[in-house]
Amino acid sequence: MPDARQAGWLRRCLAACVASAFVALGAAGCASNGAAKAADPARVQRLGALFVQTMPIGWIAERVAQLDPQWPMQQHAGKFTPAQLACTRGELTADKVDATVIGNAQTFARRYPDRVEESIQLLEAGAAETTGMLMRAGVREGTGGAKVDASRLMAEMTAAQLQSFVTLTENPQYAELRQALRLDGITSASSRQESRQRGFRLGQSLMAAPLLSAFERCNISPAAIFDQPGMPA
Repeated sequence: MPDARQAGWLRRCLAACVASAFVALGAAGCASNGAAKAADPARVQRLGALFVQTMPIGWIAERVAQLDPQWPMQQHAGKFTPAQLACTRGELTADKVDATVIGNAQTFARRYPDRVEESIQLLEAGAAETTGMLMRAGVREGTGGAKVDASRLMAEMTAAQLQSFVTLTENPQYAELRQALRLDGITSASSRQESRQRGFRLGQSLMAAPLLSAFERCNISPAAIFDQPGMPA
């Protein structure tokens, strides 16, 4: 059974997941080492699949879209025509959003080719499955589902899953991988409120890139929905 500290830590993670219910993907910002040999394309493909499992953003976007026919324009409905809304939603489908997640994995692999294998091993050890489960649970709660019991969730995890998740979210060795997944700082918050605040910022950050891409394809000016450069209003 999880102790009180572990349960509190997981609750903070879930709070961030709830707050980022409208999460989508932006590009990973990793520094290039510029020297190592390129990673095996098959392993990069595997890494991309694990990124999608870890951050099920396409699933999240699809779920939110089903729940709200005005998403992602629900706060700006009067500023867009039905055709513009339909076009934007068509550019934010699960497969297109997941393609962005895979692109983040490819960017990581190009910049850190010598880290691809260790990243795959960590994610396959349970970090991907556990993080994805927490994301889905948090989003279900955040979109009207049952409140998540953090202690029960932890009791269902194996020791290996929990260890790999802790390693992914807290070990300095995997800082660049966390940045690529946009998980950096999620579990280090000191309170549930701070976790929610970080989750909202995460959601804003991850929404910006796909929204801008959708607007470009749909010939929509982003000025009506962005309150400052790069951040959705």
